Amino acid sequence: MSLEAQYRALYQLMYKRGTRDAFEQGKFERFEGTTDAESAEIGKVAGLRQNIVVQLHANDIGNNWYAPRFPATWMALQVALGVDQPELTMRLTDTDAFELRVNDDFDGRALAGYVQQLAEFKPPRGHKTEPPLAGAPWLPELLRYERMIAGHWPDDASPRVEKFDWDVGGVHDALLEKELFPVDEKPVPLHLLLHRDEAGVTEVALNAEQARTMKKLLGGEDTKDEPPKVVAKCRRVLNQLKS
Repeated sequence: MSLEAQYRALYQLMYKRGTRDAFEQGKFERFEGTTDAESAEIGKVAGLRQNIVVQLHANDIGNNWYAPRFPATWMALQVALGVDQPELTMRLTDTDAFELRVNDDFDGRALAGYVQQLAEFKPPRGHKTEPPLAGAPWLPELLRYERMIAGHWPDDASPRVEKFDWDVGGVHDALLEKELFPVDEKPVPLHLLLHRDEAGVTEVALNAEQARTMKKLLGGEDTKDEPPKVVAKCRRVLNQLKS
């Protein structure tokens, strides 16, 4: 059996639940690009052993890839969806968002696509199914926050001011430091100044007035209409970050 055919079949069995279920139930006839002999060879895979391998592999992806990079989001998703880590990984890797990233989710775009899909879910008319993220409406913003403090920005601008619709910093701390899943959170804007250098990403919390002034300074705009004390403080912060 060719190496390419092996990898193609293995990939579908490891990541695509529909293919795996059909295969184990004897309802999947042929993997693309395989001969009769190769299909027969694949058919020798033991279903129980295959499922165990899939579970172990999914747990490994969660432990060694997503949890270290986006820990609060990964933890919150498991609680919000009521699933364990292998199940969450299998759901994520079975999505179009994961496919579109060519299975290389180094910056969390596939995870972001999956979270957005959950956030936009609307139950069919007549069904009273609760949206998956009903108890965690802040999750998309939390992931955007985690991606940004990991250094995955939409452009190269640094420093930059970002506004989040929720107090994602507080949510992040609750999940990781207090091991507490926030419920009944109300939208509270959070303004941050983010600076990226060789050492990593530094974040500075700002109020709305400071954020407005900081944006003007970063954009080279006139700040004469802003309070002098606020302008002076923003300049000090910028000088400290760049020094």
